[in-house]
Amino acid sequence: MLIPENKLIEIIKHKSLKLKPLPTEERVKLVNPTTIKSIIFDIYGTLLISASGDIGTVKSSSKSEIFMDSLNKSGIKIINHDSGKRGLEYFYDEIELSHSASKREGIEFPEVLITEIWKKVISKLKNDGMIELETTDDISELAAVYFECSNNPVWPMPGLVELLDILRKENIVYGIISNAQFYTPLLFPALTGLSLEELGFDSGLIQFSYRKKEAKPSLSMFNSVISELKIKYNINPSDTLYVGNDMLNDIYSAKAAGMKTALFAGDARSLRLRKSNPGISGVKPDFTVTKLMQITAFLKKAGEITK
Repeated sequence: MLIPENKLIEIIKHKSLKLKPLPTEERVKLVNPTTIKSIIFDIYGTLLISASGDIGTVKSSSKSEIFMDSLNKSGIKIINHDSGKRGLEYFYDEIELSHSASKREGIEFPEVLITEIWKKVISKLKNDGMIELETTDDISELAAVYFECSNNPVWPMPGLVELLDILRKENIVYGIISNAQFYTPLLFPALTGLSLEELGFDSGLIQFSYRKKEAKPSLSMFNSVISELKIKYNINPSDTLYVGNDMLNDIYSAKAAGMKTALFAGDARSLRLRKSNPGISGVKPDFTVTKLMQITAFLKKAGEITK
């Protein structure tokens, strides 16, 4: 990371908006107590309320102004006020080009490095004479953080810190498998005051898509975590619960990896039931929760925790 973490964390703090989850019509399902020795979480829409329901990649006509503002706040001088519109077009074009190149290499579900996308976009806008750089430093990280915070504000899901505190005290091992970018882990110290490690996540059980350049529903990240769980803790996938809000990326993938699954249906923005997707027809979560703290009720029922 080229920009100091504390500077990026301060930007996230300043740009964040307090969000509340929107209720869904799903009902809690906590049946058939079973052994759970570890829990793996998704982030966007599960641990964090997400305005877009996922890492911010959805197109919107208003985003050109957000894009230009992100350039400006990053220390870029705007020469042409169409730079936002053109920059956004370049942005999505570069993502598509990156995905296509990865697919040609055999990666079915590719992930981009968002800083590389921003570098290319900034370079193109500069060559077009639409912007001027006021520094020779790499400011792609700044631009990416400003854009993501404006485009996809997030906030801790109610019960996040409390749940993790209970899991840690009860010696339940927990980690993360999430589609993410470099700024994703910075969201936690920015919004909770605690890093992922301070929140009790095992760093060996944290897998982010940008690091592998491969995203869910690929099983690549799942397989890495499964291997670590077995080697470090002698925990099998069948004794691991995966919690996520997306029936394809989370429930289908985790089941295919051999894990037990809990659908997190706590926010209407992010709940992805994928009912029109024939590829997951018949796939059902083992459990359904509408609040994070309901996971403790299940663990009590299974005899895994006492408090």
